[in-house]
Amino acid sequence: MNARELLSAGCRQGRTGHFSEPWERPVSSNECTDGLLFRQNTTIQQDFWCRLFSWRCIDECKYHCMWSAVKKLENAGRQVVKFHGKWPFKRIMGMQEPASVFASLLNLLANAYMYSKLRTEFSIKSRPMVLLWHLFALVCMNAWVWSMVFHTRDTPFTEFMDYTCALSMVMGLYVAAVVRILHSQKKIVATLLTGSLLYFATHVRLLATGVVDYDYNMTVNVIFGAVGSFIWLVYAGYLSARGSRYSSRMLWFVTCSAVVLPLELLDFPPVRRAWDAHAVWHLSTAPLPLLFYQFVIEDLRYTQSRQDKLL
Repeated sequence: MNARELLSAGCRQGRTGHFSEPWERPVSSNECTDGLLFRQNTTIQQDFWCRLFSWRCIDECKYHCMWSAVKKLENAGRQVVKFHGKWPFKRIMGMQEPASVFASLLNLLANAYMYSKLRTEFSIKSRPMVLLWHLFALVCMNAWVWSMVFHTRDTPFTEFMDYTCALSMVMGLYVAAVVRILHSQKKIVATLLTGSLLYFATHVRLLATGVVDYDYNMTVNVIFGAVGSFIWLVYAGYLSARGSRYSSRMLWFVTCSAVVLPLELLDFPPVRRAWDAHAVWHLSTAPLPLLFYQFVIEDLRYTQSRQDKLL
């Protein structure tokens, strides 16, 4: 039996029913009222978390069908394959990709912690540049919230929000670099910002169609991320040449970001049904906000001290 036949057999078994926790008896298509909703006497056997995250009857059928097929592939000595473009992940508390949810939470907490330090020392009204960093931090935290939501429950809407907010964070890194370095060149900054916002709006409109070119979306994120990182690298090098000590934090941030990037570009099956390349990449980026925001705080102190000397 070839891989295609194994998968087909697994899905036939999944449709007719098989036992898998947290179900007490088989999940089958005849227990769905319209392919989407459970019959009343079946719903109570779905656990609280799956009901909370709106796992419909058809979703349960697909999930258990997938694992039935995976077991058949493994028993036949075949490699595990992707289902609908995704590796098979073991669901925990209703979360589709629990490892990625956990790693995204760590990123959110790191951003929130450093933002609290920034907000404590610099109010929005203290310096014009401070507003930029308040907005940047909010954009980043929003992106990680939606990353958690998407990895908890993959739907067309949560995918759209995750991709949109992820791009807003990546482009935010680029925009912040442009504003910080060229803030005195108002016309140039205005032109670059307008162009960036227009492109962002165009890309979001493309994502909203529901027909996502994943390779193109990845390329856009990598390009903006690389350009933004390069600008920050040049600026940090400039500060370092002038004897700045805090510039090393940005140098480390850019270097570490580049080192872990291949995890996002590469791919491997999830270890222990949870940790695929994407989840490990999210986990590896969790400490990076500590470096970045510490650089921002030191840079604001430097800017403030220079302005105070001119008064």
